[in-house]
Amino acid sequence: MVFLMSFSLMIFAQRFDFDYFGFPSPGDSIKLFAPNMVSLKNVKEKSLAISPAGDEVFFSGGKTWPESKIMHVKKINNRWGEPRVADFNVDCFACEPAFSPDGKYLFFSSSKGEADIKQYCIWRMERVGTEWDQPQKIINIPDPNIWEFHPTIAKNGSIYFCYWDDQKQFGCIYKSEYSGGIYTEPTKISVPFTIQSSDTDPFIDPDEKYLITSSTGQNGKGGYDVYISYKKEDGSWSFPGNPSDRFNTSGDEDSFDISPDGRFVFIYKQNDIYWTEANGVIVTEKR
Repeated sequence: MVFLMSFSLMIFAQRFDFDYFGFPSPGDSIKLFAPNMVSLKNVKEKSLAISPAGDEVFFSGGKTWPESKIMHVKKINNRWGEPRVADFNVDCFACEPAFSPDGKYLFFSSSKGEADIKQYCIWRMERVGTEWDQPQKIINIPDPNIWEFHPTIAKNGSIYFCYWDDQKQFGCIYKSEYSGGIYTEPTKISVPFTIQSSDTDPFIDPDEKYLITSSTGQNGKGGYDVYISYKKEDGSWSFPGNPSDRFNTSGDEDSFDISPDGRFVFIYKQNDIYWTEANGVIVTEKR
């Protein structure tokens, strides 16, 4: 075992210079994000990770899971390069990158070094200057039926992730706290749905004020829908609310991520990445 409000989101308190590849804001519409740069033809994209400095972007790309790769786009001399497979991902399969809020670390899920390429767990790389150090495995639950996906990181270093039981085809949200330079043993997060659900692909607010999950079985629109919970004063989570009827549909909404400046919601569905302004998206909070 390895262990090292409304939905009008606040602006995170740090400089953020990402230019969104020059694409204009979609406003309240839900539009395909960055066609031919991120949203590529004949590729299944998911999990957009934008550097807090605005100079690097990672995202999942592939055709059939588990043979997934992480794509990398970097800005050099004020010009964006072409998307290519990230250097750390050339010799393995990986998906679902995520930056720490300070940009010092990049997290991802990978079966790197495993005989079974489906045996995904959580890895981390540290940024040293302008380069990335060698990746290290930080969370690997020692059960061949349990895989770890979609890390999302709070300012205090805590990691939330999807604990996927392949035998039961069922997901839960787990958390590992960061203390004394190591990650504590993961514990389950109790998202208080009234109906038992499979919960996947979390996004945690950097200050841990809200948690977004993709869940099924909640009498929603159909398939996996996206829900948001707010942390209460006693540390528990509020009843998950629907973040707006314009998001959840009769198909699967795989998950959401939020841009580091809090301006945009990135939506993963139909094997592509979509985006829309976050302002004005109202959540009915039930307690």
